Amino acid sequence: MTTRGKKHLDEMMPQLGQICSQGFRRVAHYCRKQFQVPVAAIGMREGRHVRLYFSQDGQQRLLVDDALCGLPLVIPGEQIFIRDLELVPEEMQPHLALALGVRSYVGVPIFLRQQLVGSLNLADHQPRDFSSKEIARLKELAKWTGNLMELHL
Repeated sequence: MTTRGKKHLDEMMPQLGQICSQGFRRVAHYCRKQFQVPVAAIGMREGRHVRLYFSQDGQQRLLVDDALCGLPLVIPGEQIFIRDLELVPEEMQPHLALALGVRSYVGVPIFLRQQLVGSLNLADHQPRDFSSKEIARLKELAKWTGNLMELHL
């Protein structure tokens, strides 16, 4: 596959996500074990949606605005860390995440050819502090994931 720009890459994301889905699941599985969290997922942007790839075979498509893992996609280039979602002001609380029992969250952006295309996300059912060393490791894995996608262009 060859790409000619941002728009073309955006159009390719669903297909590229399917091609890389097994690799995404392996990264998520590794993250669950490495960081000892109940939830690890890669979220790939598909227009106004984000498709989540979990360590199991499942995947889910949500609106970016409804998905906690969409935060690294709306605040480009930033890591997002929330120690305890219940301490977030009510008007800003991610209700879907709270309904699923998520209490803490960290997400880092995934770039492909310097374009923000997704996020690597960890969630826990307990309030948790992720160390700077853990976040640095998560960023390395996000960079590796972007490189994995690059192999298929």
